[in-house]
Amino acid sequence: MPHMPEPTRTDTESPATPPDAMTLKASLDALREELTRMSASEIEPAPGLDASAAAGIAVGSLPRIVKQRDAIESQFGAAGAAHVDLLATVAYATEQANIELAGADSASDLSAMHAVVVDDHALLITDWDALANRKLVERGRADAARGTQGYRTIVTSTLVLVALFREFWAVVSHKTPVTVADLGRVERSAQRMLQRLNEREQGASRLPAADLHARAVSKLMRTYGEIRRMLTYVRWWNGDADSIAPSLWSGRRGKRRARVADPVDSDLPVDDEDAEPPMPSGPVNGGPPFTS
Repeated sequence: MPHMPEPTRTDTESPATPPDAMTLKASLDALREELTRMSASEIEPAPGLDASAAAGIAVGSLPRIVKQRDAIESQFGAAGAAHVDLLATVAYATEQANIELAGADSASDLSAMHAVVVDDHALLITDWDALANRKLVERGRADAARGTQGYRTIVTSTLVLVALFREFWAVVSHKTPVTVADLGRVERSAQRMLQRLNEREQGASRLPAADLHARAVSKLMRTYGEIRRMLTYVRWWNGDADSIAPSLWSGRRGKRRARVADPVDSDLPVDDEDAEPPMPSGPVNGGPPFTS
C-alpha cells in the first residue's frame, strides 16, 4: 500500500498551508485500494455537494477538530481518534479525485481536435476541387467526403479524402502542394480523433474517474460525518459542534439552509430538498449514544 501522508496535527486555528500536487496525489494513492473495495451501498448520494469546496471545509475545520481529539478519544476510543487522524488524507484524496475527474472531462473534449481536422479537411477538399478544375481527377469522386456536420462525419470525410489522394497520387503528386507527409499527418490526426470519439461515447475516459470521485466523496462524507457526530456528543453542553466542524454543504450560496435536527429529536422536518443528509444515529464504533 502506498505510504500514507502524515495526518495534519496543529494546535492553531490559522489556515493550513495548501497541499502541493504531490501531497494530493499521495493521499489519493494511499486510499485508492480502500476506495476500490467499497461496495455500492457505501457510495453515498451527494446532492448539491461541491467536492472541492467540501474538501476545503474539512481541511479548514481540522485545526479546530484536532483540539477536540483527546476528548473524542477519551469518549470513543482509538477508533474515534482515527477518524480525526485520517481526515486530512481523505480530504486531500477527494480534492485529487476531483482534479482527476476534471482532467478526464477535459480529455473527452474534442473541440481542439475537431478544429484541426476541420482545417485539414478544408485543405484537402479545396485542393481536390482545384485538381478537378484542371481535369486531373473527377470532382464527383469526392462527393462522399464533403459532409462536415458532426464529429464522426468530419473524421470520415477527411479519411476518405486521404484515401482518394493516395489512390490518385501517381497522377497528382506533381500537381498539388499536398505532400505524402501531409497525408500521413492528416490521417493520424483524424484517426486520433476517431479513437477519442469512440472512447468518449463508450465512457472509457470519464467513467473510472467519475467512479473514483464518487467513492472519495463518500469516504469524506462518512469520515467527516462521524467526526461531526462525535463532536455533537462531546460538545453537547457547549453547543458549538457546528462551529468547530460546519456542514460540508455550508459552502453553498443562494439556497435556504435546512434546519439541523437536534440529535434527540431527529424527526424534525427539513425544508430544503438539497439539504445535507442527516447524520447517522447510534453509537460510533461501540461508543455511547448521544442520549443518556
